[in-house]
Amino acid sequence: MRVILPLMGLLLAAAPVVAQTFPIDYRRAAQAQDTAKQRRVLAAWQLKEPNNPDRYVAQFNYLLRKSYRVVVSTAPAAGRGVALQKQDGSAAGSLSEGYEPRLLEAARNTLREGIRLAPDRLDMRFGLAKTYEMTHEPGPEVQVLREALAARKASGQPWRWQEGKPLPRTEAVFLPENLEEYMLPYWQADTPEDAEVARQLAELVSEYYPESSLGPFNLAMYHSLHGQEDKAYALYQQANASKPNDWQTLANLTRLAINLNHKTEAQQYLAALQKLPAGRPAAAQLGKEVRQMK
Repeated sequence: MRVILPLMGLLLAAAPVVAQTFPIDYRRAAQAQDTAKQRRVLAAWQLKEPNNPDRYVAQFNYLLRKSYRVVVSTAPAAGRGVALQKQDGSAAGSLSEGYEPRLLEAARNTLREGIRLAPDRLDMRFGLAKTYEMTHEPGPEVQVLREALAARKASGQPWRWQEGKPLPRTEAVFLPENLEEYMLPYWQADTPEDAEVARQLAELVSEYYPESSLGPFNLAMYHSLHGQEDKAYALYQQANASKPNDWQTLANLTRLAINLNHKTEAQQYLAALQKLPAGRPAAAQLGKEVRQMK
């Protein structure tokens, strides 16, 4: 759990281009919250460089910021809204965030146009997926990520990142780590429906990056939550084979070995866990249970 795109990592960064100052001018106007100047820069940029992918990124940022709303209501909090209270502790209403639908869709369409122009720009595809996470629409979010991975496999072209640069790390590491971060809100929500979304994303990791430990690790979490301990145990073993000496994997393997009464394996996993500084607190707890096994 490893890399999080900066929250408005959706707000994708546009950086300087040789001989043009549009990205610099746009960034300065955005930092100054000068919307009139942002519009002027974007209009001039479109005339001069209509096919520059970073122009689409900047236009997306502008529209997304413009669509953002904070709603204060006298109604009780619903969904992920925050309840407001009076000084005496009684309910006062709720606070929630959202996005004006028309502007949000325009922002999304801008990224879709940019993706058609530069299908190898992973930052735009991730940005589009993130907008659906923000509005709690997991179906389209998963679909955007699935289409991105399928397109990469079909084209064989390497991914590009912000400003058209190469990915910050190798694809085999960067993609699984970021896809795991897309799972995180669904694991944290802790509902059966959200766990299903996390499962779908974990299956994408396993399908496209089978050498990564993160696919089987997260699928093991899913099966463990559903009481399918044999399936979870096998998947944690697969994760451990891909990435030995991960303390979280070893802790889960020790726990399941105890539950499944695999004493020898529980002892082996516990011994490995004890060697890892980060795993020693978990090992101290689990060690008592391992010693009590018959």
